[in-house]
Amino acid sequence: MEWTDEEVERLHEIYGSNRTFEEIEVEFPMRTSNAIRLKASRLGIRRPLIPGNFIQAKPILFRSGNGDGNDGFILKCNQCGSWVQIDKDIEKRANVLSCGHCGSMYHVLIES
Repeated sequence: MEWTDEEVERLHEIYGSNRTFEEIEVEFPMRTSNAIRLKASRLGIRRPLIPGNFIQAKPILFRSGNGDGNDGFILKCNQCGSWVQIDKDIEKRANVLSCGHCGSMYHVLIES
């Protein structure tokens, strides 16, 4: 189902606000959470980075069991409680990440 102009306008208004993702989902009862995130991504709309929303990366370190050499961190989102997996080399690429479930944005502080 195509997005209406009204839906797109409302998405622009509320997706970039400080509203929780659950509140945003209520605004679009005919859309899945994945459809909402995908449309926002395609429109270039980002969730705001909440000041003080930091994740200390001294969490659970994982190593891939399939021999591909991948390893990284598993972090818990402060907003929705979902687990977020990030590559160990995040500090080389970026210092901000987004929760795949609720879209909350975080600064990542890598602790040695």
